[in-house]
Amino acid sequence: MNFGHEPDHYATLHVHPDAGDAEIKRSYRRLMRAVHPDANVHDPEANRKAARINDAFETLGNPERRRAYDDRRGHASVRRYAAWAEQPDWEDIVAGHVPPARPAHVHAREPRIEPDELEVSVAELRGRPRVRRTLRVVNDCDCTLAGDVSTSEPWVWGPIGEIRVAPGDSAEFDVEVVASRVRFPGISRVVFVTRDWAGVVPVKITGYEPKRRRPPASDMAYVPPRRRRVVKPR
Repeated sequence: MNFGHEPDHYATLHVHPDAGDAEIKRSYRRLMRAVHPDANVHDPEANRKAARINDAFETLGNPERRRAYDDRRGHASVRRYAAWAEQPDWEDIVAGHVPPARPAHVHAREPRIEPDELEVSVAELRGRPRVRRTLRVVNDCDCTLAGDVSTSEPWVWGPIGEIRVAPGDSAEFDVEVVASRVRFPGISRVVFVTRDWAGVVPVKITGYEPKRRRPPASDMAYVPPRRRRVVKPR
């Protein structure tokens, strides 16, 4: 079989190559409902469309077949690019094979973060070396949230790294404010960034008042003392 001409099953099912099993299955069911021959009796291409979608799911829906398919895709890409590199107009060839950008995903309901702001008082920091709060990311869409989470100041610890929230699911993240590292005025943030969504949660230290300079004891202008003249004996 010439794997270089094998259908792109991921494109057929409208999913990314990194998509999980559940997302592949949902996309397959949605597409089959839309193109099924029984629901499209006037479409002469309905059988062919359904067969192509079914073939893609039989490959990607089986873990072993999917691994073998991914391996074939990788080897075919290497051979294809090697052949293009031998052509004098290889830049034009590569540019002509760049796929169009995928349209941005529109969430059925925007992901939300609970709470939308974190506050830690100075009194809490004086009583404990670390003050913990919990953030909850809720995904009400039928997609998978996948991306990164980070903090903007070193006195806010965790979460840092990758996040992944399944459709209709939620995930909790512990955030700790380290008292000995806080730098005032005490404003930081936790940032969640995925391909189609970004969320920011401010972290604030409350109850902080900067020191005030003491007012002068008198409103009179300051007059330096006069130096006494010392006369040396002859």
